[in-house]
Amino acid sequence: MIGTSLSSHSAIEIQYIMNLSTKLFLKESIEIELNTGDLYQLFSVKFPIDYDFWWKIAMEEINHAALIESINDIFLTEEILPLDTIEKRTEDLQKMNQSIKERIEYFKLFPPTRPESFKFGIEIENSIGEVHFELFMRQKPNSQMSEIFQRLNGDDINHAQRIENYLKKISV
Repeated sequence: MIGTSLSSHSAIEIQYIMNLSTKLFLKESIEIELNTGDLYQLFSVKFPIDYDFWWKIAMEEINHAALIESINDIFLTEEILPLDTIEKRTEDLQKMNQSIKERIEYFKLFPPTRPESFKFGIEIENSIGEVHFELFMRQKPNSQMSEIFQRLNGDDINHAQRIENYLKKISV
C-alpha cells in the first residue's frame, strides 16, 4: 500500500497519493461487486428453483460495479474517505475478493448445498465490502458523488436482508 507520511510531501504529491489510493480502493470495490455477481450467477445455475432470485441479485451486483466504475474518473479528486481509512478498506477488500474467488473455484468443483448457498450469500453481504456499500447508500449524501450514486442505485440495496427473507419464505 501507499503507507507514507503525508507531512513531508507537497500538495501535488499528496493529491497524487490520494488519487492513487482512491483509484485502488474503487478498483477493489468494483471487483468485489463483480465477484459477488459471478458467485450469484453460479448459484442461479446450480439451483434452478432459485434462478430468478439469484439472477436478479447477481445483476444488481453487476450494476453496483458499473456505478462504482462511473464515479471512478468523474469524481476521483473528491475525497470519499480519509487516506488511512481508504488504505485499510482497500486491504480488507483485497482479502475479501480473494476469498470470494477461491470460494467460486471451490464451488465449481464441489457445489454447495442449497442452504449453504444462502448461508454464504448472507456471509458475503455482511462482509466489509458489501457493508461499506450499504452504509454508503444509507448515509445522508455529503457530496455530489454520493448523491448521484445513491440516486442511481435506487432499490438495489439490503441484499443480506433480502436473502434472509427469501430463505424464510422458501423454508430451506
